[in-house]
Order: sequence, then C-alpha cells, then structure tokens
Amino acid sequence: MKSGNGSQELTRLATAYFASIAFAVTFLVGSLSGVDGGTALLRSVTAAAIAIVVGYLLAAPVVDVVLAAMARDEAARQAAERAKEDDS
Repeated sequence: MKSGNGSQELTRLATAYFASIAFAVTFLVGSLSGVDGGTALLRSVTAAAIAIVVGYLLAAPVVDVVLAAMARDEAARQAAERAKEDDS
C-alpha cells in the first residue's frame, strides 16, 4: 500500500505521541532520581528527538499495514453483506 495523506497524518500523530511519552517518562525519571533540572530537560529533549526519528522510521510501515488490514476487512464485510442481500 502506498502512503497517502491519511497515512502520513496518522504517522505524524503516532510519532508525536511517541515523542511526548518519551519526553515525559525521561523527564519524570530524571526528576524523581534527583538529577538537576537542566540535565533532566536536556536528556528529555534528546530522548524526544530520538523518538521522533525512530517514530518516523517505524510508524509509517505499521500505519500502512493497519490501514491495509482495515481496508481488506471492510471489503470482505461489504462482499458478505452484498451476498446476503442477493440471497434475499
């Protein structure tokens, strides 16, 4: 399946959620472990940047697979519905 605008938008959203969770977890762990605030912030920003790069690399294929499976299931459901209507 080729990436379209919808899958690009879902990839962007998934990557943003992944980066925000990485930032939050890293900042909380750093803060709760007694690290200086600036150090915790720098580590969190670094973790978020890494998460963005990894997210763009991994999220696009996952989103495409999920959308393809949803389209296949919807086509099968519609075919079964048409067959049911034809039998009636």
